[in-house]
Amino acid sequence: MTGDRRPVAGNAPEIAAVAVLLAIYSLTLAPSVTLWDSGEFLAAIHSLGIPHPPGTPLYILIGKVWTLILGPVFGFARSVNLLSAVTMASACGLLANLIHRWTRDSASSFAGAVTAGAMSSVWMSANETEVYAIALLVSIFILWCADRAVEGGDRRWLLLGAYAAGLGWALHLTALLTLPAAAYLMVAAFRKQLGSPPRLVVLSGILFLLGASAALFMIVRSQHDPFINEGNASTWSALSDVLMRREYRPVAPWPRQAPFFIQIGNVVEYADWQIALSLAPDAPPSPLRTLFTAFFVMVGWVGCTAHRAKDPRSWRAMMILFLTATIGVIVYLNHKAGPSFGYGILPPNAPHEARERDYFYILAFMCWGVWIGIGAVTRIRQLAPSGSWLRNAGILIPIVPIALNWWAVDRSHEPVASEARRAAANTLLAAPQRSVVLARGDNEAFPAWYVQEVDDGRRDVTVVVVPMLPAAWYREELRRRYGLLTEADVRGWKGFDQTLASLKREAAARGRTVVEVRR
Repeated sequence: MTGDRRPVAGNAPEIAAVAVLLAIYSLTLAPSVTLWDSGEFLAAIHSLGIPHPPGTPLYILIGKVWTLILGPVFGFARSVNLLSAVTMASACGLLANLIHRWTRDSASSFAGAVTAGAMSSVWMSANETEVYAIALLVSIFILWCADRAVEGGDRRWLLLGAYAAGLGWALHLTALLTLPAAAYLMVAAFRKQLGSPPRLVVLSGILFLLGASAALFMIVRSQHDPFINEGNASTWSALSDVLMRREYRPVAPWPRQAPFFIQIGNVVEYADWQIALSLAPDAPPSPLRTLFTAFFVMVGWVGCTAHRAKDPRSWRAMMILFLTATIGVIVYLNHKAGPSFGYGILPPNAPHEARERDYFYILAFMCWGVWIGIGAVTRIRQLAPSGSWLRNAGILIPIVPIALNWWAVDRSHEPVASEARRAAANTLLAAPQRSVVLARGDNEAFPAWYVQEVDDGRRDVTVVVVPMLPAAWYREELRRRYGLLTEADVRGWKGFDQTLASLKREAAARGRTVVEVRR
């Protein structure tokens, strides 16, 4: 009967989904530091420091404890990469549990969860050091708590979800994307008379603040000025700046940094990478890769309509989540066009993002993966003869994205496995004694921080991240730690040319050579 919420027995689909995904994530796991934020996070975890705003303090604390336990077994970097694999597989396991309760269909829950976990952007967040895997686990857990409250009529699940939301805020804002969908489910919970709504709201607020208090770690730790201390949140004002990401000058929803249709088209481009990235790893559409994308859009539509027929309430929650994770994220973040998108449509001098931002839409791709799994199981059962073993062949649908994404997302093979660490180590080894290395971007600076902090290599060299010079806290760090800038340089931003000229003068006065990273 539609809307039947009877509990389902057993956890076989959930366990199987976690096992499969943990296996593929582990087999493609990066053995060391990777490009972009990985080196920064690894250095921050190792030094118990503070990475870029909003600081992700809970991630750093969890990562530190994790490495103290597993680091001696797997090595430091590999153990943190494994944390991403375990938490992403667990997030998909929770998702399988939700689908299992909503559809009462073991095959759909397994196929949906594994397909969601095999999407390329999801997979690539699961085999390197990044915050998104653990943020997604908290995100799905919030939704799971809300659903349990509806199913069991127990307000304690709502309170646990509120506490998890607070932890999510101290972890990464991605963890809060499920709140609108969870709120929809909570309305149904209130209708079951879980208690006085005002009292529940107050208790939930208290528990949220308790979870969010993990952010106070930053103001305590900054007093000790760890190796990674971005934002130097040693005062309440500086802590607020870090949490609010003021260094990045967050953009308002209006005016748009790119036309809205371009921003939507960019997400469509990212969606085209999710199923068969190995067929065409480059950004532009490919006839073969895009054919697979189009086919699975249709399968996902079948699953979406089948989900709605089986359980309209949970379908509405999933649709709210899907819209929040696409349109909501587009409106809120107001990104410029991606580096590979908009050419020939936008003016030649139009600004573009520094890197692709597909990872911000992971939850949307996971929703699509769930519906693909449900759709495949549903359609094959409709086509297969009654009583035939083929009726359960839909559980094999995850084989397609796993096979067609593997080569593109595999970080275990060379040269990908060691390129970031090797390049950073070579740069530092080539630098003169006590030199100052000017890094022009994240991929030059962050792996070098990893080599210095984790590998304890060339600590005599100072790596200066040129794009970070406009931040007053960073200029103060260069003055305080290394004497490379003056008080006047710190007080006001004088532009890159003047600031770099001052830095070179101060370095020369201390007998230090200034070199630039050349790639």
